[in-house]
Amino acid sequence: MFNQVNAYRQQCGFPAVQQNTVLDQAAQAHAMWEGLNNTVADNETAGQQGFTGVSYLDRAVHFGFPSTGVVGAGVSAAYYTTSNLSEAEYGQTLVNEWISTVYHSQAILTPVKTIGIGEYETAFNGSPEVWGSMSLLNTEMQQLTTSGPITFPCQGTTGVPYKAVSESPTPPNTSGPWGTPVIVMGNATDTLVLTSGTMTDPSGNIINLQLIDSANDPNKLTQPYAAVAYPATPLAPNTTYTVNVSGTVNGTAFTRPFTFTTGNIVG
Repeated sequence: MFNQVNAYRQQCGFPAVQQNTVLDQAAQAHAMWEGLNNTVADNETAGQQGFTGVSYLDRAVHFGFPSTGVVGAGVSAAYYTTSNLSEAEYGQTLVNEWISTVYHSQAILTPVKTIGIGEYETAFNGSPEVWGSMSLLNTEMQQLTTSGPITFPCQGTTGVPYKAVSESPTPPNTSGPWGTPVIVMGNATDTLVLTSGTMTDPSGNIINLQLIDSANDPNKLTQPYAAVAYPATPLAPNTTYTVNVSGTVNGTAFTRPFTFTTGNIVG
């Protein structure tokens, strides 16, 4: 999972994160809590099996992380498969789930310096059920860019999931699976506002994207320095799309045009 997260981050200019053994312990404990209690959640409930803290920060502090001045986020997920995969493949599938979603992808790309990863397996009907968690926390944010916001995907990105099937909370204006989101990220002190976003397929069909920033996010999860533009329905696999996303950063206009290509991957 660690290598996959950094592979996604670095191909679009996001700085790499460093693995932190304390955060690893917190993330592994939360992944185990998920499996023991057969539930996916960001927050744990005291008294349940494997409880080590309510929030991502609480669990990190439990294992020795600083308790004050901490910034960042965490993600959790699970999936069931009838295939016996390698540990690397289990982790890669979890990261693909997160990167294809509207909210969790923001956490994967957040400008922090350290990460902890956890993965735990149980069995369901004789097949693996995989539980995962990541803690992306630090006492300071990284400088992302000196020339305005950056995006994921970006020019030339290939093989990203073409659709996502679920996320909690559900992204606005979706009634089923949605397509590859474009994450726009600035520095921690920036404020981003999206004003337009489109994708165009190889036949020239234009897809108007849903736009979320901190000012209009009904779930109040998007930070001021982040924004998301996403198609409300799935994209096609193995297809190249042309993207044009515009907005303002600290009141100054920006536009990000690029092309990317989906893979045959469902997040």
